[in-house]
Amino acid sequence: MRRGALRLGKGSFSWGLVACAALLLVSCGDEKTPAPPGPDGNEEGSLYLVHSAVETNGSRMNYFSLVDSLSEARTLDYARSLELPGRPRLFAARGVGFFAIGSGESPTITRYEVRDGTLVAGASLSFQNLGVSRLGAQAVHFVSATKAYYKDDAQGQIIVWNPTEMAIERTLSLPREFIKQGYVTGLSQWASREGEAFFSVGWSTSTYDSVLPGTVLVRIDTATDALSWTEDARCRDLSKTARQGDTLYFFSGVINGLGYAVKGTAEAGQQDCFLRISPGRRAFDTDFVGSAAAALGPNKVGSIIAVTESGTAWLQVADTTITPTAPGTTYSEWYSKGWSWWQMPFATLRDPSRVQAEPGAYSGFTFTTGSSFLVSQSAADYSTSTLMDLSSGAPRPSVSFPGFVLDVAQIR
Repeated sequence: MRRGALRLGKGSFSWGLVACAALLLVSCGDEKTPAPPGPDGNEEGSLYLVHSAVETNGSRMNYFSLVDSLSEARTLDYARSLELPGRPRLFAARGVGFFAIGSGESPTITRYEVRDGTLVAGASLSFQNLGVSRLGAQAVHFVSATKAYYKDDAQGQIIVWNPTEMAIERTLSLPREFIKQGYVTGLSQWASREGEAFFSVGWSTSTYDSVLPGTVLVRIDTATDALSWTEDARCRDLSKTARQGDTLYFFSGVINGLGYAVKGTAEAGQQDCFLRISPGRRAFDTDFVGSAAAALGPNKVGSIIAVTESGTAWLQVADTTITPTAPGTTYSEWYSKGWSWWQMPFATLRDPSRVQAEPGAYSGFTFTTGSSFLVSQSAADYSTSTLMDLSSGAPRPSVSFPGFVLDVAQIR
């Protein structure tokens, strides 16, 4: 999750039905390690957890629903879903054997397991004594069943905790200069491989219309919890991550695109930019900088949102002949229209193709599983939503449900 404080709407995408300007920037499934027996003891079959919500008169009810497949059209029945009020967070990773839900009202995380198809709550853990006031989405990285990291952007710290015993083990402090006065500090998605975990640090204005140049890459040795970092001036706003084999990638985000398209100055943004960490290296490769701008052509400002396991890069692209770019354009105007989904081979970044749907508002929710790439399509009043698989080049319906989606995680 890029920034938990910014909320422009529901976590959904409408194919021309509604101008849904949502900036949730959610993506799951960083872990690539083989899955052990599932949380319900069954070694066979996938299992997904869908976090959706229904909002009525300003009151929100959340539903956590188990789904065994996202490859076929179906409608969720909330009768067997876990119901929680407020604005909780889902923290999960494939193969851990359990998952956690963060409270929407306090910095408290509760462990859950799946038993006989039912979500059962276990012990809870509070981060309040460590100064955490709110829980950020996608802030947790599970190293194993007994170790997890929570990145706290507000306090500039990493909390090391044991999700089996639900106990805090230690904290890792980031340098105070990572918090820049007058700017919002953003921490990217996690990126990990055997023995190490990474995230990047960036800074945007409080109006979310430009980003400062440069980034800091933070590395954690997951065996010793040793913390190190390196600065890099080539890219900025590195918010999304991907793993291809043992190579890790970090991609610039949508706020960078806004600064580049509207302000057009080096202090506000730049063309889309991404960096990589090759196997055996602990910092960004000094001989590599990537961009999809040449493939997209003129009047297009895009960001790589995800890369599937099969090597397809998915981009959300603004058509600047439609998307507002006049001086003074706000982030809500920037997200309002002219956006479409594109795909291209990540290895070459050539021959892009656009998903056959009318341009609409910027979409905050995405989910990848295997070679599939899903977004959310909502009714104008958010009464119903459907996960749409774009992998074939045209939207194909998957799971439908009342309300809107906030997160999806593969837990087996």
